Amino acid sequence: MEGGALSLVLRTLLALIGVCALAWVVLQWLARRGVGVPRSAARLRVLERLPLAPGRQLYLIEADSRLFLLGAAERGPLSLIAELDPARAPRLPEAREPDAGA
Repeated sequence: MEGGALSLVLRTLLALIGVCALAWVVLQWLARRGVGVPRSAARLRVLERLPLAPGRQLYLIEADSRLFLLGAAERGPLSLIAELDPARAPRLPEAREPDAGA
C-alpha cells in the first residue's frame, strides 16, 4: 500500500472505532434511564429505597406481583427480611429510580 492509502485506511478505522464508542456510550446512558423497556414489561421494580445509615439501606422490591423487603449493606450480600402480602399493602408507590450514589 502507498503511504496515502494506508493513511486513509487508518483514518477510516479510527473514525469507525469512534462512532462505535459513541454509540455504546449513548446506549448505556439510555438503558440507565429505562428507554426502550416499557414499564409494564418490567418484571422487577424497586418501589422504595430507605437509607438507614451510611452504606446501609432497605429496599422494597416488586417481582412478578410479589413484594420483598431486602436489607443491603456496603459489604455483604443482600438479606431477605420479609416477603410481604401485596393484598395487605396499603398503597404501592410508583417505581422510581434509586439514587445514583446508592
